[in-house]
Amino acid sequence: MRCQKKPCPPALCPHPSPGPCFCPVCHSCVTQGQEYQDGEEFEGPAGSCERCRCQAGQVSCVRLRCPPLPCQLQVTEQGSCCPRCRGCLAYGEEHPEGSSWVPPDSPCSSCVCHEGIITCARVQCISSCAQPHQGPHDCCPRCSDCEHEGRKYEPGESFQPGADPCEVCICEPQPEGPPSLRCHRRQCPSLVGCPPSQLLSPGPQHCCPTCAQALSNCSEGLLGSELAPPDPCYICQCQACPELSCPLSERHTPPGSCCPVCQECVVEAEGRRMADGESWRDPSNACIACTCRGGHVECHLEECQALSCPHGWAKVPQAGSCCERCQAPTQSCVHQGREVASGEHWTVDACTSCSCMAGTVHCQSQRCSPLSCGPDKAPALSPGSCCPHCLPRPASCMAFGDPHYRTFDGRLLHFQGSCSYVLAKDCHGRDFSVHVTNDDRGRRGVAWTQEVAVLLGDLAVRLLQGGAVTVDGRPVALPFLQEPLLYVELRGRTVILHAQLGLQVLWDGQSQVEVSVPGSYQGRTCGLCGNFNGFAQDDLQGPEGRLLPTEAAFGNSWQVSEGMGPGQPCSAGREVDPCRAAGYRVRREANARCGVLKSSPFSRCHAVVPPEPFFAACVYDLCACGPGSSADACLCDALEAYASHCRQAGVAPTWRGPTLCVVSCPLDRGFVFDECGPPCPRTCFNQHIPLGELAAHCVRPCVPSCQCPAGLVEHEAHCIPPEACPQVLLTGALPSRSWEPQETS
Repeated sequence: MRCQKKPCPPALCPHPSPGPCFCPVCHSCVTQGQEYQDGEEFEGPAGSCERCRCQAGQVSCVRLRCPPLPCQLQVTEQGSCCPRCRGCLAYGEEHPEGSSWVPPDSPCSSCVCHEGIITCARVQCISSCAQPHQGPHDCCPRCSDCEHEGRKYEPGESFQPGADPCEVCICEPQPEGPPSLRCHRRQCPSLVGCPPSQLLSPGPQHCCPTCAQALSNCSEGLLGSELAPPDPCYICQCQACPELSCPLSERHTPPGSCCPVCQECVVEAEGRRMADGESWRDPSNACIACTCRGGHVECHLEECQALSCPHGWAKVPQAGSCCERCQAPTQSCVHQGREVASGEHWTVDACTSCSCMAGTVHCQSQRCSPLSCGPDKAPALSPGSCCPHCLPRPASCMAFGDPHYRTFDGRLLHFQGSCSYVLAKDCHGRDFSVHVTNDDRGRRGVAWTQEVAVLLGDLAVRLLQGGAVTVDGRPVALPFLQEPLLYVELRGRTVILHAQLGLQVLWDGQSQVEVSVPGSYQGRTCGLCGNFNGFAQDDLQGPEGRLLPTEAAFGNSWQVSEGMGPGQPCSAGREVDPCRAAGYRVRREANARCGVLKSSPFSRCHAVVPPEPFFAACVYDLCACGPGSSADACLCDALEAYASHCRQAGVAPTWRGPTLCVVSCPLDRGFVFDECGPPCPRTCFNQHIPLGELAAHCVRPCVPSCQCPAGLVEHEAHCIPPEACPQVLLTGALPSRSWEPQETS
């Protein structure tokens, strides 16, 4: 028997598969060594980007259409058919284009991937509710629910809370409890490599700027990697060499380097050269900052913080800066009759500062924290300080009349020299020296204090007639501050000088001066005020420390050369009794007029301050002054001296009357006279401070002065209702002695 292979009929398809007897049949397809069933779809040959289908032994292929991508920079990986958006590689993890994430090493930062570039910045928090709360691990405060302006948001939802498209709120589920709302500003990518001319500002409802042309397809994360370009005949590799701006003739490759560099950058648009490392701003857009690095120009776009200006203020550009600033309106203010420019600041007193803003005067008043001094200390003010501090309890010395001196230890003595004398001085440390210059006012044998000189180191302050003050020879307006040594103010008609050492000098502008020193100077003083050792019997010590026999000898021993000036005559003090020379009638009238010291207006004070020494001084003065108006002035000086001692002892006598030492106050401005009004009166700047707290921290002495009646406050030398005061910001209590100003708007 002879057999032969049955001939197979020809296959009518290009990709037949083996059938019975191994004859090709067109029921399936065989291509590239693979068999595919009828109707089966499969990938085409590698790199062909085709999709094929087996149909009755025939393979039909079509080229794949790649889906459109939203990004300009696309990467086709080797072996892939379609490109993808270039992502970012961070911490070994790839992040897709446009995504944002929180870096593991900085939980309060936000990173965003844009065109293969990673930009990270600290999260800028905003709040969308009145009472946000912030947990120990939260970077931004949260709102306790996901409700905003009446609408409830579900977990995962986000929305724009206001008109700023850069602000976004996200409703986030919490591990425990209901979801909460977290709001922040979006982070814009840094458009590295985008030419300044191609930067496009964000349009309406868009937050971030964009680049009009595609950026380089290489990034730091892809350096050295192979990229498949659209043309399959080429393979590209990212090079690390930046584009240089200098001519080819100026480029050189340093030994051991891959890329060439230049010594300068050529900025063609501006027609200038920049040295390596130099930075500048684009003249057409101040938000673009550029730097020259080895001939390569690197530019980045700055992002400004959200700016909120007070009502009426304007946003204006800053020279040399991208970001705008708030500018106050240029409308000026009028303060105490003087025009003040908008934005100007000034000091009213140690506790109050004001500023002019948009035509309105705004002031801030400072409050003191509670102060408690021990039994051997008393509150005192330092120059420039609003709030007192504790110093050893002080003692005071006074010169009054023609003149009489009450020493620190309480001795009353009379001395009539008309030269300049040391009133009080630190004879150990030489911290201060207070001199008085006396004048006989044309009456031989008697004198009155004409002026006071206070020497603090190299600083010389003169207190003159009428309350005028000079510092180092130049007139100054009150209040006057020269930190840290000196503060001089005017209360009523009394000039008060505060020195850093705790020294205080009161001058009535006519003939009465009082010097107070803290207890730390006990046993250290000398001069007409004595040695402050608690023992009045040894107060008549001269400069050499010897006790002198008479008050005249004691006073003359403390004469100093300065005061009257060259060519001005002065007379040494003598032991005189003006009443003996004046005669019986003058003595009788003087005794009668001075008798008011022992009468009912001062009766409450007699138990604490014996009136006899002051009565004798009063009679002495009236005998010396003679008849007429000068005698009236001498009587008032003597009565005021006794009243001042009473006030220091805690008794404030009401002794003035319509015919006795009346003080006129400007009634047209609402003032009334008060014998011992509050030394720290109610003003627009302290009206909100409780009265007890205000009195507790007021260490100024009580002086006769014109005051505002109850219900009114003092402002710019007028008494006005509190509601007419300018805007005042009250700051809280601070632990320190002094206060720092805060801007108000």
